[in-house]
Order: sequence, then structure tokens, then C-alpha cells
Amino acid sequence: MRFVGCAPAWRPGESGDKVSCVVVLDERGSIVSNSFAGGPNEISAAVKAAANGDGVFIGLDAPLSVPNERGTRKVERVLARLSLPAYSASRRMFAGEPFMESVLAALEKAGVEYTDYPLPGTKGSLAVEVASAATLKVLALEREDGPDEPSDVPARLKALPESGYRKGNKGARAEALRNAIAFLWDTKGLRLRTGNLSGDLSAGENIDVSKLDVTEKLSHAQLDRVVGLVEGILAAYTVHRHWKGRDGSVVVGVGDEGSVLLPANDALRDALAEECRVFEVAYV
Repeated sequence: MRFVGCAPAWRPGESGDKVSCVVVLDERGSIVSNSFAGGPNEISAAVKAAANGDGVFIGLDAPLSVPNERGTRKVERVLARLSLPAYSASRRMFAGEPFMESVLAALEKAGVEYTDYPLPGTKGSLAVEVASAATLKVLALEREDGPDEPSDVPARLKALPESGYRKGNKGARAEALRNAIAFLWDTKGLRLRTGNLSGDLSAGENIDVSKLDVTEKLSHAQLDRVVGLVEGILAAYTVHRHWKGRDGSVVVGVGDEGSVLLPANDALRDALAEECRVFEVAYV
């Protein structure tokens, strides 16, 4: 079984112009490979290669089901209430078909099925929506020493800084990326450094983020490349953790209305459940 995290270039102005990052983990949580892909068919080909004839569980870091013409999806409102960053999406954003619908169609041809709740330990080839920036914030919450009660979760999450690596000057983005990589380095169940990856950021594949010198000397385009690697790792970690059935996870929403898989301990899960009841959103 392989676990794939994909950080797609899905936003208006990105799709078709920027590349997406695909990161692959094995069952031990070790990074097997990573690569950069262009359109939906290239992403699908990268996933198929990662599966290598076996099952693959892919976390796509982008809105997969966008039923609303404008505004935001209910799932985004639930996460926002807990200061968990999620992509705001509506069909009006896109000129025509949303990019991720084309990605899902290409994955389906390769035998990957979109689902809103894969059972832990399930074999086969499945794809779900994840939110890497929210996953990063959950990891930060889990590192904190503090009360672990559902009533304390909203305030604790609100006090945590946002990822900050997508926007701003190069110095601030580089610092935010270094912080994110440090979190990944210390994440239980994730083996960030492997011998078959290199520290060459210009390489087309198999880049080891732990070996990169991420400073303000990098261009914004190079920093974007590191962002893709970080978000791809976070996406792959999310599905790997869920599949293992350890340390907790939750799915907020349902597939046709928009759903997001998140890592979540008991306290965060209970806090999310309360917000789901308020907004009448399903959760598992």
C-alpha cells in the first residue's frame, strides 16, 4: 500500500501554468519519492506509478466537490469557526470546469475512486480531500502542553499562528517554511529523511526537504516549490495516519457537499462535532 499526498495547482490562474507536487509514503511512513506534475493526466500518471500495481490512498489538498455557485461550502464554515484554515471555493471562481474535477476524472480512469470516508486499513485505490494548512495547525496544537478538553480547543487553535508560507516577503515565507519542516521532522509516524532523496531543489523529483537550505536567498518561485513539497508531505501524512487508525482522525462533511479528512485527537474531534451540529454538517 502506498500513501500519496498531492498539492495541486488548482486555483484560478495556477491550473495549467504551475506544477503540482506529488509525495509518496510507504506503510512505515517513510518518504519513498516525490515529483512535480503538470495537468490532470500527469498527476494521474504519477499516482499510478506510485501504486506500482498495489493499492494507493491519495490525499488531494484542494476542494474536490464544489456544489455551490458562490459563497463558501459548509465544511469551510465549520473549520473556520475553529480557526482551521480551509480553501474557500465556489464554482463562480472557475471559468468552466474546476481543475480538480478534471483531476478526479483522470484518476478514475487509472482506477482511483473518490470517497468521503475510507475505512482505516482499507485496501484498494481511493482519493479524499485533505487540508494541509489545517493539518499543520493540528500538529502544532498536539505539540502544545495544555488542557486537552473540547471547550479549550477553539481558543488554543485561535492563538496559534497561521502557516504564513504562501504570502509575504521572502524572509517571512522562508522562516515559516523552516518552522513547518521542523514540525514535520518531529511528527510521530513520519520518517522525513530517507537515503534515496537529495537536497537539490532544482531536481525534477526525489527532493529531501530536510536537506534544503530554505532562506530569503531563494526566489519566490523556489519557495513555491518548497511549499508544494511541504503541503504534499502533510497531505500524505493525513491519509497515512487515518489508514493506520492511530492518533485520531475525523471526516467533516459529505462527498457531494464537500468533505475534508483531518487528523484529530478526541478533544479536537469533539469540538468539531459540536460545530458540525450547529451547521448541520455530517461528520465521522
